[in-house]
Amino acid sequence: MEITPAAVYQPRNPRASSLFALVEDNYEEFERVYDDRYQEQYGPWRKVIGEVMRKYLECGDLHRGFARLGCCGCRYQAILAYSCKCRLFCPACQQKRILLFAEWLDTHILEQVSHAQYVFTIPKLLRPIFKYHRRDLGLLCQSAWQALRGMFQEVASDSSSAPGVVITVRSYGDRLNLHPHIHALASRGVWSADGSFEPLPALDAPQLMLLFRHHVLQNLLACGRLGQATLDILDRFHHPGFSAYEGEGVAPGDSAARERLASYLVHAPFSLARLHYHRDAGIVTYEARASSCSNLPAPAPERFSPLDALAALTAFIPERGQQLVRYCGYYSNKARGRRRKRQQSAAGITPVIASGLEPEADHFRRHRKRAWARLIRKVWAADPLACPKCGGRLRI
Repeated sequence: MEITPAAVYQPRNPRASSLFALVEDNYEEFERVYDDRYQEQYGPWRKVIGEVMRKYLECGDLHRGFARLGCCGCRYQAILAYSCKCRLFCPACQQKRILLFAEWLDTHILEQVSHAQYVFTIPKLLRPIFKYHRRDLGLLCQSAWQALRGMFQEVASDSSSAPGVVITVRSYGDRLNLHPHIHALASRGVWSADGSFEPLPALDAPQLMLLFRHHVLQNLLACGRLGQATLDILDRFHHPGFSAYEGEGVAPGDSAARERLASYLVHAPFSLARLHYHRDAGIVTYEARASSCSNLPAPAPERFSPLDALAALTAFIPERGQQLVRYCGYYSNKARGRRRKRQQSAAGITPVIASGLEPEADHFRRHRKRAWARLIRKVWAADPLACPKCGGRLRI
């Protein structure tokens, strides 16, 4: 029996995308001229850029390895190419990371209480600091956590209580520009030492912004990235240049909304649908996104030369091992480990961890390796393990 075409999964073809053509045509020249043309604007050449570019060109290439799928019913066979698994560059691989992270956060990290999204931004004057010192992006995460913790503890009845916060740092804006900022997902309340939860109202956004500004400047001064002259300029600003935004609260049982917020924490730096490479004209255009807050038309697309486009896209590739997500307060690794040990002790269980990982993290790593088919069904409503001939199940 033939199944309907709508239910048949069509494997992606990365070579058909504008991004693949852009990298394939221009990467070698880009690497050759980078030091002369782009070092001043984007910082020195990083080894990780070359590693990611070469891996991306092999993504979906059957010559680099594949899995064989077979149907036990009709003996149908197919092959599926391996992916590159690059962070914040390959759209398909990043989308898988986003979906898995959202599920992991909803089911393993977030408690069943109300949560809200927070966004923190810094003035343009400070952004070049993080262009040349990428590891210092962690200072922005630290400053956001200090501001949120201080605000929550100020309004809570117990000043030693703490909220649960998940923080991510983003270095990119909506138009392929450098825009270091912070996204946070925080509980709308705090936990006391005895484990009791106290719900709290929305925070005072202007006061939260001023507290975030204070901690950012103090942390940058402490590590020597900010001088007194720059601090004096910031003090003379009519507007502080910093901002803090608090979104609407999300109900405890709304898993779909919680996953949407979690997905936005780690969203990709660019949209493949808005990127167009005009090979004959030697132009790359990136369409601006229309504002959802006004009826104004979308701005004109950004126009780049192919090498300029590669310089902008590769600027957002993180270093190997760079931490992009941080868990703070009640959601920190330390706090979760203590709660797990207390629960195991109360149940009389002696944990045995052979891998050296936390049990939750070890389970998640095994789970995500087998999740590709389920995620495709979730996003595209098509089953990649359904036989296109008889409708049976394909096995790897």
